[in-house]
Amino acid sequence: MGDSIRVAAQAQCSPAQLWHALVDNRAAWWPEMEFTASPGSPLAERTAGDDGGGQQRASGTVLAVARDRLLSFRWTMPEWNAHTVVSISLAASPGPDPETDYTDVVVTESGLGGLAEGADVARTHTEEWADHLASLISLAENASHA
Repeated sequence: MGDSIRVAAQAQCSPAQLWHALVDNRAAWWPEMEFTASPGSPLAERTAGDDGGGQQRASGTVLAVARDRLLSFRWTMPEWNAHTVVSISLAASPGPDPETDYTDVVVTESGLGGLAEGADVARTHTEEWADHLASLISLAENASHA
């Protein structure tokens, strides 16, 4: 197992539209995650609860923010012996229709080699990041075509 995983996709919208969905409309695509897009801000993922609260599942800190380009954070779960670093990068890219904006989105999570259960986390998180990325892109694309 390597130290990192990478999940990539292309969205049919501009980086600014994708950023808006990623940060400003985060609750619509990842309701369990709470953060402010500002370096040093705390980050928490909670399990879904009937009252909207839920138990804290993961915690971390926002590391880097570059509007329309990058969101990076460090996080850990209570059962982990270390933390990982997640980076979500956005870049305008050419697509099949020259009249349409496209954005390449890449999610990387590194530091998995330092986790006792790193191989299992890598497999699980690869699937989960793909699901989150699909939800994010769908939200951004639907908003851009509205």
